[in-house]
Amino acid sequence: MKTQSIFPAFCVAMLSMGLVSCIDDDSTYGGSPLPALSVEVPGDAEMPVYNFSYGAECELTPDIKYNGSGELSYEWSLGSYDNGVKGPMEFVSNEKTFRYQFPAGGRYYAHLVVSDGVVGLVQDYELSINRTFEQGFMVLSNKDGVGNLVFIKDPTREEIEEGIPVTVMENCLQRVNDNVGSEPLVGAQMITWHDWNGSTTVEVNRLMICTESRGLFLNPNTFVVVSTIDFDDVTPGFKADRLILDGTSPVAWSSSAKKHVMMDSKYMFGKEDSNWKTYDFDFISSNTYMAGLNQTTDNYFIKREPLSLHSKALDMATWESFWVSSADLRDKNNLPVLQNEEMIVAFRGEGIPGPYTNTYPCYIISRNKSDGRLFATGISGFGAYSVGQVLECHGEIPSDASTAIPAADSYVVPSDMYHRTYYYNGNCVYVMLKNGESFAFPSVNESCLRFSSDEEVTYMGISQTRQGSQVTAEDLLVATVNKSSGRGSVYIYNMADVRTDNPNPAPKAQHLNCADRITNIMYKPRIAN
Repeated sequence: MKTQSIFPAFCVAMLSMGLVSCIDDDSTYGGSPLPALSVEVPGDAEMPVYNFSYGAECELTPDIKYNGSGELSYEWSLGSYDNGVKGPMEFVSNEKTFRYQFPAGGRYYAHLVVSDGVVGLVQDYELSINRTFEQGFMVLSNKDGVGNLVFIKDPTREEIEEGIPVTVMENCLQRVNDNVGSEPLVGAQMITWHDWNGSTTVEVNRLMICTESRGLFLNPNTFVVVSTIDFDDVTPGFKADRLILDGTSPVAWSSSAKKHVMMDSKYMFGKEDSNWKTYDFDFISSNTYMAGLNQTTDNYFIKREPLSLHSKALDMATWESFWVSSADLRDKNNLPVLQNEEMIVAFRGEGIPGPYTNTYPCYIISRNKSDGRLFATGISGFGAYSVGQVLECHGEIPSDASTAIPAADSYVVPSDMYHRTYYYNGNCVYVMLKNGESFAFPSVNESCLRFSSDEEVTYMGISQTRQGSQVTAEDLLVATVNKSSGRGSVYIYNMADVRTDNPNPAPKAQHLNCADRITNIMYKPRIAN
């Protein structure tokens, strides 16, 4: 423990401006002993280091020792501290405790001046503000109409070596933005494209958060809002319940009103789109994934009655697009697929290898309205240059009263690496396997993950590790909610371990009670400024 020396007050004023000691300290002033004033700091460093997380308020209270009768005054100033060089200072406060909300991560120094008018001292503190939102998982959660954006930071190598706990921060939007409320969170999307800057192409990244009534474009490294789109300004009374990506434009969608607000990613404004204005679909599933080095989104537009899948196709002669429907597809008995069936789930399936790239079909798991039999239907033909839908497979799923069936409209996760498809219902996660024209479902007792009876799975997703265009590892992300407390937990598993023949493997990481009811988990990579 190091103790800072005292100086007469007029010397402290000079020292606070960076000047050297001005007199010999003989511990007397006007013939009377000087009162003892000191500050204790950890270790032997002249400038002790304190670490804080960006987004959290920095709070530092000096350990002051004083035996005089006067009243102590405090003055805190702050400056940048880059590569050991102190930048200009700005006044912060006259409180004993230093409190400050940093606008960005980095290194700073806090300069303290303490005096009773007779004696005083100065002390500098190095403040290391970690870049909390630089890289990690964004977790969207809600409870009782209140949104809660949580960030789980990837620990650095130094943090791991020093045993520093993983940073998990709730209410991230409100921590770094004064004018953002706590309305329900609908979706999040990282949007990446290449733009021409006049001489070359440059990568452009946008981070979008969609709330019930607003679209927020964020600085991807600080989460500071850089542009706000009020949906009411575009479509009066509009409330979003889904976020869909159309090319590079996020679209807020209301399933009940069948209305939309499209958000221009390049110029960050909201508008009505003439095509979307005509859409009257009951369910839209948006699936964004990496195809090689390119970000790709397939949207499945579904009508429930009669059940049909719709998509755009391109007339190569006129270069005009037009709608096509699964109602035009026939099974091996020349009967319309999905006829007299009700949808359970729709999801992007495993890639089907092609001559140049994989084809990713939409699978619909449905139930026959008459006899309750289950069917799997795989349809491909999506994308900007599609000429129409193609029936990849259609077959009955063997089932009985003990078969584990996916929860209605739930998230289904395919693994291209391990050729397994994960789904959930209640507190269990299951694996379905491709079996000819259909899938094989396990029984309710054959779960690969089973949580406590007081937990319910609310979301499931995938996180991929890539080297260039190649996927080198896959993690399964599972979110649950505690039915009693309403608090959500995040579990991260090595997907290789999650199998029916290896039930309940230990997760790579778990973050218990870190959020409210979780509706989405998205990995946010490091984005260059």
